[in-house]
Amino acid sequence: MKYEIIKQQLESLGGKDSDKTGLLAGVTQIVNRGKPEWEGRDLVIRLLDKFAFLDEIEQSLLLSLVRTVGLFPYITEHVEQVSDADRLAYEIHRVEGVEKGLVFHRLQANVFHLLMQGRNVVLSASTSVGKSLVIDAVLAQGKFRKVVVIVPTIALIDETRRRLVKRFRSVCNVITHPSQEAKTGLINVYLLTQERVLQRDDLDDVDFFVIDEFYKLDLASDSEEKNRSVDLSLAFHKLANLGAQFYLLGPHIHNIQGLDGYEYNFIPSNFSTVAVDVTYFNLRTRGDERKEKLLELCEQLTSPTLIYCQSPASANRVAQLLIDRGNFPLLPETKDVSDWISSNYHPDWNVAKAISLGIGIHHGGVPRAIQQYFVKLFNERTIRYIICTSTMIEGVNTSAENVIIYDRRINKNTFDFFTFKNISGRAGRMNQYFIGKVFMLEEPPEEENLTVEYPIGLQDSTSPIGLLMKLEPEYLTDQSRQRLEVVYSTPQLSSSTLIENRHIPVDRQIEVADRIRRELAISHIWLTWKGNPEQKQLEYLCTLIYDHLPHKLQEFNIHSGLQLAWHINALRAQKDFQVYLQQAIDEDPTDRTPSESIGQRLKFIRNVISYRLPRDIMALSKIQADVFTRIGIEPGDFGFLAEQLENLFNDPLLTALDEYGIPTQISTKFKSAILPAEGMTQLMVKLKQWAPRLEYSHLSRFEKSIVKWAIEDM
Repeated sequence: MKYEIIKQQLESLGGKDSDKTGLLAGVTQIVNRGKPEWEGRDLVIRLLDKFAFLDEIEQSLLLSLVRTVGLFPYITEHVEQVSDADRLAYEIHRVEGVEKGLVFHRLQANVFHLLMQGRNVVLSASTSVGKSLVIDAVLAQGKFRKVVVIVPTIALIDETRRRLVKRFRSVCNVITHPSQEAKTGLINVYLLTQERVLQRDDLDDVDFFVIDEFYKLDLASDSEEKNRSVDLSLAFHKLANLGAQFYLLGPHIHNIQGLDGYEYNFIPSNFSTVAVDVTYFNLRTRGDERKEKLLELCEQLTSPTLIYCQSPASANRVAQLLIDRGNFPLLPETKDVSDWISSNYHPDWNVAKAISLGIGIHHGGVPRAIQQYFVKLFNERTIRYIICTSTMIEGVNTSAENVIIYDRRINKNTFDFFTFKNISGRAGRMNQYFIGKVFMLEEPPEEENLTVEYPIGLQDSTSPIGLLMKLEPEYLTDQSRQRLEVVYSTPQLSSSTLIENRHIPVDRQIEVADRIRRELAISHIWLTWKGNPEQKQLEYLCTLIYDHLPHKLQEFNIHSGLQLAWHINALRAQKDFQVYLQQAIDEDPTDRTPSESIGQRLKFIRNVISYRLPRDIMALSKIQADVFTRIGIEPGDFGFLAEQLENLFNDPLLTALDEYGIPTQISTKFKSAILPAEGMTQLMVKLKQWAPRLEYSHLSRFEKSIVKWAIEDM
């Protein structure tokens, strides 16, 4: 029998005319044939979905097939039913030291044993295979005492931290914040983004590191400025060259190039623990067809569903569509969080309206702690839908049976087959949903293979100068050395300044240095300040940023340095976001809805004010210091202002608590109980000591619940 025929017959298994014996024989034949291996495993998973329709003998036969295809976790619930041979194979795959009852499937066991043999492993496998269990199993063995786990987003830092603290609270010291340090006698696990790896100077003795979503090493994966890919490559280079063993993991990659300097096992696998059915509707991008189909699907689907949108703007439009026409009743369980968002941000914001109906929204314009809380509600099945962008697709673990792909783009670019597979991989969940369902509303992309290129090992004339600047001479090609010699020959700035500012194009740095010299009569007055700048000093600084550094401020309706300075002052003056967000609505010259204006302003706060702008200000601080020192003028120092912006004028430790799931609007209310603190470790101790008084505090019911949730996993 052929795979497609059996697959179709399995869909109707349970009816009066079902030929269970013939189906089992057909599945067994395909499993034993073994080529392609995925067909037999896929049919076994689909048959597991029909387990209740089988009698005892048929169930026993199916469980033997489960063993044959290596899906041992699915035996756990029925372990007493299996044969002695199957039980022995099952026991061999037990995971030691993590949680009682956990077992590896075949791929996990293979990777784990390679890592324990001291091998470097590069694993390409679908989201559903449970790659993180291998990390936890490795930690449980105690072989490695200092470990770095590099993840692409802060949301993944928090998710991974919570998992590790729950499993290894007594034996692991989990470090996420710059103020935290290693502890003797414990396994020290650093959970960091690539930027934070490069900032730390205490990683010289790391013996094992992990890079999650390693395809982001490739410059092509970073559509903005290549900076994050460059930083990830440099983080890998930094740790691998210390001799640390590595484990790189990511989905749907067929080849990796540029790692010739290292010995490693590359495992490209199509192993999956769930089956996935994809329905293609091939609807037009323009018009109302997709909207109507989305409404129809949301009416039909009753299990947890992700709705992928290309951008925050698209997610906002979809949210409004579901609010206006989705016929969703108010959900009592989310009233508290909806009311809190309305009062702390704005009642017209769609995020507040949507969550009141049981619909979460997850994109770059939604504050991080709120994103995390929505994922919690979704995984607990309190809410049934999350409208998301690529911020959620890239690694955040969810328990979704269905994925609706509303857009076929990321921002304005059509996404490729790799991204399509990555989004589709979010459908289904081992031991929860055997068969994931994907609904592709537009025409799908053409199938193609992805090769990841490690840029340090593949240097050429297009390699980013910022990457080459941080490499030791022995790792540079002759061509790269020549390119750097030309860059460093510039008389305006020292090589050390150019290297420290490697995120900024060299020509832009030179432009700033030339202007400072050209306008020396005013620049030496308006740039030699320290601490907090006066108004004219701030305006001049912002003008330099706007005129010379690469940015996209126009999309936030900022068209001059003076306007940028106004935003900084507005945020410094406002103690809550409501007035600032109302200004966004009142002063928006476009035809955006109030909710869209709010979302755009929050995206500006997150992407520009607290991320890009502090980096730009520090770059200008180094440039002016270089210029003024050469001519005998005492330079300024903009470090305090940069730190203030990075933390939105809050205490840095309260900002760190936001990463742990407590919004600063909440932590500010009890900061006198936990501040001052010497670092994140002491802050957490004080927070836990204050916890018994939480019920008697003036926090709202929702605020108390979110603080309790955060403390549980500290």
